[in-house]
Parts: sequence; C-alpha cells; structure tokens
Amino acid sequence: MKFTSIISLAVALCVVSSGADAASKKPNHHHSDPCKDLGTQAKNGTSSLSFNSVKGCYQAQAFNKHIADKTVASLESLLGNFYTFLDQARAPTGHPFQTRRVDLLDGIKKIHSKKWKSDYDFQMALYYLLASVNDGHLAYLSNCYRTARFSQPIQLYAPVVDGRQSVRVFSADATQKGVPKGNLVDCEVKTINGKPALKAIQEFIDLTSGISKDPGVRLNDALTSVSWSQGWTISGGGFSRRWTVPESEVMEYSLQCGKTHSNIKVPWIVNPITSTFKFNSFNSTQSYWASQCAAAPQKAKKTGNRHLSHSSDLAPATTLFKERGSTRISSSHNDGRVTKDEFITKGKQVFTTSTSAFYTLNDSKACVIVIATEEVDDNNEYANFIEGVQTLKNAGCKKLIFDVTNNGGGSIDFAYFINALFFPDAKPYFSQDLRDGPYVQGAAKLAIKEASVGNSIFDARGFFDPKTSKPFVDSSMFTKGIKQKRGGKTDVYTRRNYFGGEWALLPLPKNETLPWTAKDLAFITNGFCGSACTMVASRFNIVHGVKTYAIGGIHKRALSYFSFPGGFVYQNDYIVPDVQSLNYTAKGGPSYFPVKNIASIAMGEIYANDASTVPLEYDYKRFAANVHLDHDTVTARHPDTVWVKVAADFKH
Repeated sequence: MKFTSIISLAVALCVVSSGADAASKKPNHHHSDPCKDLGTQAKNGTSSLSFNSVKGCYQAQAFNKHIADKTVASLESLLGNFYTFLDQARAPTGHPFQTRRVDLLDGIKKIHSKKWKSDYDFQMALYYLLASVNDGHLAYLSNCYRTARFSQPIQLYAPVVDGRQSVRVFSADATQKGVPKGNLVDCEVKTINGKPALKAIQEFIDLTSGISKDPGVRLNDALTSVSWSQGWTISGGGFSRRWTVPESEVMEYSLQCGKTHSNIKVPWIVNPITSTFKFNSFNSTQSYWASQCAAAPQKAKKTGNRHLSHSSDLAPATTLFKERGSTRISSSHNDGRVTKDEFITKGKQVFTTSTSAFYTLNDSKACVIVIATEEVDDNNEYANFIEGVQTLKNAGCKKLIFDVTNNGGGSIDFAYFINALFFPDAKPYFSQDLRDGPYVQGAAKLAIKEASVGNSIFDARGFFDPKTSKPFVDSSMFTKGIKQKRGGKTDVYTRRNYFGGEWALLPLPKNETLPWTAKDLAFITNGFCGSACTMVASRFNIVHGVKTYAIGGIHKRALSYFSFPGGFVYQNDYIVPDVQSLNYTAKGGPSYFPVKNIASIAMGEIYANDASTVPLEYDYKRFAANVHLDHDTVTARHPDTVWVKVAADFKH
C-alpha cells in the first residue's frame, strides 16, 4: 500500500466516524449542545453515555490553525530529532510480517496542509498516521478525544476448527440491548457490518492497533484473550472495546448458530474513561475544550534521572490495552466463561508475586512461570521472583515453561534481571543506540557539564560502554556518533551502549545455581510480548536457543513471538523539560503541545547481538516463533491445555 493511500484511508475513516457534515455545525438555539448533554450524563466511571453526545461533542470542537501549527511544530521536532526509527520506517518489513512504508514527516506536512472541518478530524489524522508505523512504542494520543470507551456486549475470537479459521462468539451478555436470549457461545460470525467477519476485524485493527509489524499479532490484539494479571482475566480485545468512535451507533452481525441463521444489531455501550474524563468540569462545547483539551502552561523543571527512573514507563500499546479493561474470572457464568477453579485444571498454583504466577503441572515434571508484566513496584519483587523460581526447583521441576501472554513490558532492569538469573554467565543486556543528529549532540555537550550524573537523557555518563562494561565518562557516545543507512537515507546514531541497573545486584544465595539449561526451557506467547518482555523472550531465543511457541494469529501463517522491541519509550513531556533544564536554546527544539496530548516514541533501538547492523524492530528474519499453534475452542479458554502441549513437546 502506498503512503498516500494510508493518509487517504486515515482521513476517510476520521470523516466517516465523525460525520463530515455534522463536524462543521456549531451548537445554536435550534440544537442542544452535545457537550452539555455529555457533561450531564457523566457522573462517574459507570455512567452510561449517549453515543451521539460523545460523537457530537468531539466534532463540535472547531479547527484552530494556531493550535494546529503549534501541534505540528512539536510533533515534527519530537520525531525529527529523537525518533530512532524515523528513517527505518520508510522501509517495509518482509513477508509475512508486512508493515507499510511510512514517511512520517512528509505525512505530517500533508495533514498540516489540509483544510480540516474540525479539530477532531485533524487530531485523529495524526493518530492514524503514527499508528500506521506499527510500533507499539510510537503514538500520538489526544486526551481531548479519548474520554469515552465504546464496548460491545459480544466478544469475539477466531479459533481454527477442522482446519478452518472462523470468527466465533467467545461470550455474550444477553442482558444488553440487541443481544438475543439463549447461548450464543461459539456461534459463527459470518459478517460484521456487511463484510466477511475476519476481514472486517483485520482491516479495523490494522488501522488502529499499531502494536506489531505482524498482522497476526494485530489480529490477536483485536480479539478476546485470556491471561494472568494478579488473577486470571478475560480481555475483550480492541475490536469489541475501543476508544475511537465507531462508524455507527450499532454493530451489525450475521450469525450462524447450528442450522439457524440470524442478523442482529447491537448498540455500542458507552462509558467514561476515568483516567481522562474530567467529571463535573464542563457544561458546554467551550468549557469542554477548556477542561478536556487545552493544555495548562508549563514551566521549566529539573528532570531527575529520567533514563533509569522512567525505564519502567509503559508503551502506548500497553496503556491502551489496559484501558480496555478486563473481566476477572471469579464465578460461574452461562456464556462460555469458566470459574477460577475450573480455569486451570491441569496445574497447581504454588506461588505468586506482583508480576508472576508459578505452577506445577499435574502428572508432569514440567512447571510454568506466568509473567504478566515487568512492571515492578519496588525491589522486593526481585527476591520474591527468585523465591517463586526456587519453589519450582524444590518441587523437582525438570522442564520450565514461560507464559508471557499479553505482557506489555515494564522495567528494563527487571527484564535483564531475569536474563541474568537463568543465564548468569552471559551478558543479560542488549546493546542499543539512539538517534544522534546535530540537535542531540548539542544537548549532549551541555548535559555532560551537569554536576549530577544522569540528570538528562542526553548525559552519556548514564549509559554504559559495551566494550568496557563501564559508564561513559565524556560526551563521545553522542559526539562521535556513527553514520548508518536506514530507509534509503544516511544519518548519525550514537555509539553502542546499554543501561546498567538493578539487574547487576542479583539476589541469588551464595553458590546457588538453577538446574535448567536452554533445552529445558520454552516460551509461550500470543505475540503481545512487548518492550521489556521482548528483552527476555528474544534474548532467551536468539542468544541461548530457547524454543518459542506463538499461539493464535492467522491460520497457516508464521506468527511473531514478540512485538515493539524498540529499546525504551520516551514521551515529549519528558524531553521538553530535560532540554529546558540544560538551558539549551538551539532552534528546532522540542516544545509542549498546546493541547492535552501524549506523544511517545522509541528513543533507543536494540540489536539482536553485537554484530547485528539491523535493529531488532526491523530484523524480520528473527520475528517468527519456532512453533506456531492455532487456537481452538478449548485452548482459547484454558491456557493450561497449551502448557500441556508444550510440555509434551519436550519429549520429542
């Protein structure tokens, strides 16, 4: 697909979802103010919102050229100076992990030059542009138009049954309007809004997810999934639970239940997103803008040790996944869900921590560590995780399976800690580099003069030199950068480096070792193993040869076992105060957005090994799992059935 067609598609989708005619209309005495209606409806997080009030309030916000100019200038500086994959994004990945060629700066110029009918259309065009790169670290999110969640009471999945993949009902809430009484579980969904169901889902998620270069991983992101997160939960998927405004107030399904065919229309359920909705703060279109959209003036401030303290910031793909919400499995249902006791029937939970659950498998010497996240609240998690591992060791586990389904990453330190724990004789880190143009080099020269080490992301003393395993002592990491050709363009990147951190303080008891070697280990993932999770799974696989299994995705097509391995995520709101604290005044620098927007980028890029010259984010030959497993109607609901399959594979 050509880049110009991406912009056309994004613009078209914005216009369809917002209503081109309505976008230019302003509330008057003949029409009620949709923002006033919205403010009246929203009392708390469970309030029911009117679809038309949300849509109307969004599109009532007039386009403002001054706002657009400042927004574009901020975004161009952020991407042009700091986004590490800016040039690489112009080159597609290879089959079967296709992603589009995207010239971000050219795309922004095209959006900027267009006459928009509403601010909503303008802001959403920018969102779709950045999402088209399919980098889960990269996003432009407008909190102005991310105040409501749209949910369908019918959740979908795509199992393979008798060699054929189809969309089916995972669960349905018959108490909601439009959902027929009776059991719809595993009824086949033939069409959605008149399109073949699988096509409709894939087309939507390809435009909106941005989670992975692999369309199979994006499909998994669209559909219902089961994973552990302080307990077993069901996540509805990005197709059924979204923040982008749907094209119409209802979703139309064509269902095949046995021999019975039916067509149903199911309204969207609309609720506030509590993290972004400002309750009791507006009663008109104008006051909505003032409370929900306009950014408050920002003052310069010291940033602190950004590159380490923010190493656990979540990627936008992970944040959006969490915002969809999930259903915790705790009681019986008649819609295909299962009780907690029934959920895992082939294993026994023997230990849990804030990040992970530890299982022994029935009638097997294999055990399982379910790692939900690398987000750690405090350093106690390091010792707690080791205690869980020791529990499995003491149980006599001969083989060890890691399940990292729906793990969106977290702390780089914790990822490297896991690498060092299981392979103590190998380097646990990946080498990385950063984009290193004239502006970055200028900042680095100022940062090295700071009395405190690490007060700036541009302070080379906060990075380690892989050649010496010691921190850089001057700015040469930046000022003596390396020219590299990416996407047909030659640009400068820093010297290779890595983060030092908590993983160096491995809390293993003295002289204790773990009994497992690489051949005794395996990884299971649905492809949503992002950022810090990638730094564990891919390190185990690429460096040590641990076997990987990816489940779900597209039938008869390779599936990636990781996603967005960019290195580390950074936000515009971190970079601006960093630069200001250095008293750096060079032209073309970063600036705050004039609206309440969040822009995130991958600021560093990691490599599969020290000899590699292709960033792992685009090293598509390494994407595919060793084994691709299809979901069926059982494995989609019971992860332990997958564990048993993998455990049996150790015997071959």
